[in-house]
Amino acid sequence: MNYSPILEEVAKKLKCSPEEIKYKRDLVGTSTAKVSEITWDKGKKNGILKENTTKIEWLFYSKIAMNYKVPAPFPIAFSKSNDLPWILLEKVQRGFHPKKWEKPNIERALRELGYLNGQFLGRESEEEFEGFPKPFTQDWDNTKARLIENLDKAIKIAKQYKDNTPITKTEFEKVKKTISSKEFLNDILITGTSLLHGATWTYNFMQSSKFSCLLDWQECSLGPPVREFIHFFDLIPFHVEGVKISIKENPFTLDEMIKIYLEAVRKNKGKIALKDFKKSIKPAVAFHIANHWAPILKPNVIYLHGGRYFVARTLRLLPSRRVMRLHFKNLISLCA
Repeated sequence: MNYSPILEEVAKKLKCSPEEIKYKRDLVGTSTAKVSEITWDKGKKNGILKENTTKIEWLFYSKIAMNYKVPAPFPIAFSKSNDLPWILLEKVQRGFHPKKWEKPNIERALRELGYLNGQFLGRESEEEFEGFPKPFTQDWDNTKARLIENLDKAIKIAKQYKDNTPITKTEFEKVKKTISSKEFLNDILITGTSLLHGATWTYNFMQSSKFSCLLDWQECSLGPPVREFIHFFDLIPFHVEGVKISIKENPFTLDEMIKIYLEAVRKNKGKIALKDFKKSIKPAVAFHIANHWAPILKPNVIYLHGGRYFVARTLRLLPSRRVMRLHFKNLISLCA
């Protein structure tokens, strides 16, 4: 019987025959890879096989997760090269759904980010990170051009809809001014660079009473830790329930979260001064809006109807205009 090259390679790594590997189920999620739960050794062992994963996620698991303590599923095996990239991860038992998280769960996740960023702070030039994206220190011109393009498109749409959009034309223009300033790069990099997950919001965390880990590392890169912090801070209030997206109050103030995060960074021997971190907040918020929110504002995806924003392609119902405006007003105020 003929088996795929990936299955034969997996079997060789597990020291078993391809016939012993059984696919239990395919897992659906946000990952770009084909994700399946498999068993071997007569069903006694199981794991999560991610086939056709990205080069970056393969690098993370083969170079970092295998050798360092990070909040991620442990890699059982992985391909020798990224020509046919696959990784076999430990099966992490299902934990609490983020919408059921209490304040201690959010604090625990934030500390995990602090431990991660503190461990790799200032290590960008080390051999382990060869091949990881470094958009802020090695590719800033292209990164900046992409962000400005995102903002220009969003400004045009906001003007077309006469500012009846979650973020107004004037607010987008202020963000563009911040990113275009001479001080931007120095201010966002003032605390140094670290390994970043890249998509740190609660739904990428798996957490229970015994463990807390981050899933889906295909967007990881090397950059300013404040980028990770602001992404997490901004998206804490968002909760997805079926097709509805609602916003709840963040149980922490920004200052409380900064204190928790920096304590965790320092416990992992990372050195970030409070004054410098606060200085990096404004450019990080501007980056987050240009990188995360601006590309979502598209004429054929988001439009106004009955005082609410509908996402036409996914049919997800966003919170009311008033709630969305208030959320972004609070976020953009950090850019002042």
